[in-house]
Amino acid sequence: MSEDSLPIRNKIQESGIQVLDPSDFLVPDSQIQPLDLADYMDEWGVLREKDYRARVQAMDPTPFAGRWVALYCSSEAVWPPWAVMILAVHLQGGDPATRPAGIEYGTPGQVQCQLALARIQQLDTELYRDARLMIKACSRAEWTPALYLALTQRLMGVVQSLFYGEPCSAFPIYKRRSFVA
Repeated sequence: MSEDSLPIRNKIQESGIQVLDPSDFLVPDSQIQPLDLADYMDEWGVLREKDYRARVQAMDPTPFAGRWVALYCSSEAVWPPWAVMILAVHLQGGDPATRPAGIEYGTPGQVQCQLALARIQQLDTELYRDARLMIKACSRAEWTPALYLALTQRLMGVVQSLFYGEPCSAFPIYKRRSFVA
C-alpha cells in the first residue's frame, strides 16, 4: 500500500477529548437590558426622593419583560441604596407579564459574567467524570477570566485531565494526581 492511499487518521477525534466552550454559559446580550440610575437623577446628578419616585412610577416596564436587568450608575454621583430598592419593587411588583427575569447590579458585561458564573455553579459535573476535557480558548467568553477560573475549580478533581486551547494545540492545566505548573 503506498503512502498516497493510506487513510487519513484524525488523531484529535481519536484522542477522546471533550470540548467545553465557556461562551455556552453566557446569557445572550439580547436578554440583558441595561438600566442606568444616572437617567433618573436631575441635571446636577442629584437624586431627590420625590422626583425620583415620580420618574420610576412613570417608567414603562415592558422593555424589561422576561429579560435580565443590569442596574448600574454611569455617573460618579452618590445615590442612596433605597433607590435600587424602589426600582426593584416597581419592576417586579407590577403585572407578571412585564416582570424581568431578574435584576442584578452591574454593567451589562458584569451582569452577563455574574449570570454565567451562577450557571457554572449549576453545571452537572458528572457529565465530565473521568473525561479528558478541553476548555475552549477561541471562545466568545475569552475576555472573561472569571469563567475560566470557575470552570477549572468546578471541574478539577472530577475530570481525568483538563486542557486549555483547541484540540490541535492543547495546553495542559490539570491531570489527576498531578499539577502541571
